[in-house]
Amino acid sequence: MTTSTIDIIKDWHIHVYYEAASKATAETLYKEIATAMPGLQIGRMHDQPVGPHPYGSFQVLIPNERLAEATSWFSLNRRDLTVLLHPNTENDLKDHRDYPVWFGSAPKLNYEMFENRQ
Repeated sequence: MTTSTIDIIKDWHIHVYYEAASKATAETLYKEIATAMPGLQIGRMHDQPVGPHPYGSFQVLIPNERLAEATSWFSLNRRDLTVLLHPNTENDLKDHRDYPVWFGSAPKLNYEMFENRQ
């Protein structure tokens, strides 16, 4: 097995999942992120599944130098929402399938869109 070096990680994504019943909680968390961790890029809320994600979600871009801060904050403040953390390398399939860190239960992602690119 070959060991990868961490310099292949450009930055990180956090995806916060929600459904109709938990959307208000997700909206509250969305606002709290901007206050608690200013300067992070927060994407718009998608009420339907997008890409490989099986639920509605929003994405937060985490620079490498803020990974510890973001991981710590989400560990304590995710409000029972499921959160996916993954690195951004040159391989989207591996980023989502092989390298994820989950906060909460891990749903099945749809990797087909990435597999078709390989």
